[in-house]
Amino acid sequence: MDLFLKPRMLYSVEDNLSKKVLSNQQSIHPNLARVSNKHKDLLKYQNPIGAETTRILKATQEQIERSAKPLVMDCGCGTGESAIRLAKKLTDHTIVAIDKSSHRLSKAKKYSPLPENLIFLRANLPEIWLYAYRHKWNIKKQYLLYPNPWPKQEQLMRRWHAHPIMPYLLSSSQNLELRTNWKIYALEFAWVTQYFLNKKVEVHSWLPKHPISNFELKYLKSGHKLYRVNIVKDD
Repeated sequence: MDLFLKPRMLYSVEDNLSKKVLSNQQSIHPNLARVSNKHKDLLKYQNPIGAETTRILKATQEQIERSAKPLVMDCGCGTGESAIRLAKKLTDHTIVAIDKSSHRLSKAKKYSPLPENLIFLRANLPEIWLYAYRHKWNIKKQYLLYPNPWPKQEQLMRRWHAHPIMPYLLSSSQNLELRTNWKIYALEFAWVTQYFLNKKVEVHSWLPKHPISNFELKYLKSGHKLYRVNIVKDD
């Protein structure tokens, strides 16, 4: 049974269609290779993690260790629909869902009761990835579901794959899945991953049988083409 097809979980997509991503960039950014080479050294990104974030993440780590379940992270979970679905599907895993917006996270309450294996965190993703790397979190899989594409050519540095945190993101789990409705974002993400990991990474068209969130459903109903990059690192 697909829990996210219940009527109360969906809105009228016909009244709320999504515009396709528009950009003045028509191919992989010409500066992507230079930026990636600059960020390849892990030691170059040494931003401090705030005391309050450290306290929250330490408590979260203790909770994860007590559960003794494989860890899956939903990075940039928004209102939590995708994380709730993952938690209900992967009952033998601990799902940690992160978003920087307390307003978006507060909307997850309408889906209560929430699964017991689900932990919501309000934090900035670079701090999460840096902490997870430094403290050797054993993350089985991470999801990046429809991150803001920042599609203008001059916005390259706002995309995750052009951020200096990217090597930490790739180093912190064995499996990473990106979904996006902008093909160039997927192509750039795959290129950077291939550059860092020295292995072939492909971009696939994505047509989900059961949308993981209302965002994914809205993009489908709006006629967007969806793309998926699934990275499985060698053991």
